[in-house]
Amino acid sequence: MYYQFKLPTRLKVSPDLASADGDEVLPDEIGFANAENGNWVQLTIYSQLDKPATGWARKSGDDGQVRLVEVAAPPRLEFGIWSFIKGCIDAEFWINGQDKNSPFFVAADYLIAWALIETKNKPGNIGPKTSPGDGTGPFQLTTTEWATFLADPIAADYSAASRDIGLDQIAGAAFLARKAMSDMSAAITQNDAAAGVTDTQTVAGPYIPAYIDVLLVHMFGLPTAKSFRTVKLAGQGGTAVDDVLKQSFSDADVQAYLKTRDNVLKDWDSGVIETVDGAIVNVQNLLAAAFAKAFALIQEQAPEDLPKADGVASWFAIADNERVAWEPLGDETTPTAQTRIRGYFQSIGQPLRDADAIPPWCGAFAGFCVNTASPVLLKTIKGNPLSAGSWQSFGNESIQLGDPNPPRGAIVVLSPDKNSSSASHVGFFSRYLGSDNAQVELLGGNQSDRVTLTKFDRSKIIVIRWQSAQKSVDNNAGDAALGAADAGQFSTLLDFIGQFESGDNYNAYFAHSGNTNNPALVGMTLRDILIFQDQLVARHKISSACGKYQIVRNTLRGLITHGAIGPADTFSSGNQDQLAIALMKERGLGAFLSGNMSEDQFALNLAKEWASMPVPIATKGQFRNVKPGESYYASDGVNKALTTVEKFRAAVRSAQK
Repeated sequence: MYYQFKLPTRLKVSPDLASADGDEVLPDEIGFANAENGNWVQLTIYSQLDKPATGWARKSGDDGQVRLVEVAAPPRLEFGIWSFIKGCIDAEFWINGQDKNSPFFVAADYLIAWALIETKNKPGNIGPKTSPGDGTGPFQLTTTEWATFLADPIAADYSAASRDIGLDQIAGAAFLARKAMSDMSAAITQNDAAAGVTDTQTVAGPYIPAYIDVLLVHMFGLPTAKSFRTVKLAGQGGTAVDDVLKQSFSDADVQAYLKTRDNVLKDWDSGVIETVDGAIVNVQNLLAAAFAKAFALIQEQAPEDLPKADGVASWFAIADNERVAWEPLGDETTPTAQTRIRGYFQSIGQPLRDADAIPPWCGAFAGFCVNTASPVLLKTIKGNPLSAGSWQSFGNESIQLGDPNPPRGAIVVLSPDKNSSSASHVGFFSRYLGSDNAQVELLGGNQSDRVTLTKFDRSKIIVIRWQSAQKSVDNNAGDAALGAADAGQFSTLLDFIGQFESGDNYNAYFAHSGNTNNPALVGMTLRDILIFQDQLVARHKISSACGKYQIVRNTLRGLITHGAIGPADTFSSGNQDQLAIALMKERGLGAFLSGNMSEDQFALNLAKEWASMPVPIATKGQFRNVKPGESYYASDGVNKALTTVEKFRAAVRSAQK
């Protein structure tokens, strides 16, 4: 039996108000009933970061006020915000790597923004908040949505019970976001065909929805999201949202949505039911704020994962010269302008015949500028550069949508407008405009039928791409240094970390550092290890950490996603060593060996990976500012540094030998 706390409560050691105080419990927390004594209940309250709290609490107070309510749901295991942010970053690589030819791109910051909206800026494994439906967790995923995820082979390592594990929802959310893009694309394309709308794009490619559309699919389902978009594109945005909802839902469900989704369906000031235009603006504002918050969280929790926005866009100067050259030409209908446009197609090896009409040419212009600056960079694009959507693969960095200062010249891909089902737009970032940066100014071709600077709604941005010269240098230098090094070169550092994480025991798991064969982890496949870690969490263990290097489930899935190991490989001692080296690579091992990262910075990065290692310099830790010698996760109730900075630095230096 479970009870939910309705008021802040200080647990008691025994069922008596005069007994000693125990841990403090917050409203909405859920505890498992161990015993009952009249009005008193002895409860255990589980937490992912803190040790379980146990003590006595009253069902009702002296004044009759209800303090505990019986609930059917089991305790919801929480997670650290750092784990969640890292999980979303890993999920971006994972989902976009499943089909590298897919025109749909799911950004990590969209996943974070989605969770922020659902949890009101407090990402956690919350219970149902947005009926109708039984949505739950950080993304409020329903049973139906989760079943859709599980039905795909991509979800082979997940189960129905995984929906109740907050960190496991990340993979499902990433899958469902990309599916929403695909489904919305097909729905809009089908709607255009039924309406007799002729696609203006000559390069085949699907409609690519804006993130507003993706979020609407999750909130209200595909039919309603499609109706919102088609009503908007048909110039009927003044239609009341409840009229649109009634097309798919019962009156009772419409009323439930008006209550639980009031931040979308009602005016924020007056509470009056919105029009479709107003609802779309509300979603736009929610996403804008959430993207900004998502960027701040990545900057705070995982700064090493922020894209390198170094260098300059050499192609931007070429584009600006073209803009100046276009000033006396007028628009694309003039013969001189048409000759210039045909030159853009010619420059990227896709010439137009003299008799051909000029098709949409924003991709040709972008290709001309980039190819003129560096033909190698044009080859980073997967697909035909004439299709704006293909530019989602440009370069080697994805700039966060909430970044207030993307590099000038970054590639920006926008969602399409009316009558252009496959014609999204690509241009070069110039600046954000407006008091709230609600508009983006792009330098591009086929903007008002010419090359010019044009303003667009920022909410239409699908992705921002960049080519980092430093990332290329770091990767190349790191790969060269690592490729020449024998794995034994890192044995001293690996053993040093393993000593404090697990007592150098490859079969260890959290709180069982002496385990040898119950189970024998080294003989299990990675798929079996993930299942075992699921079971650890399901049995309310504090951590899923396994092996010599105490690799937690979310990190292990990330390593599989990035190709460091396969799910059918074993969790052998040798593979565990290689996984630890892979984690060190992610933390800058290559840059450290090649001299592009300082010893203290690399040591700090490792301290973020392994909580038993001390930070070498004062820094902002996971929960507070930490001093040299403390764990990066000091004050989490579980972790602390187990060695000195001097010994840790010596171990780090050993990797250079």
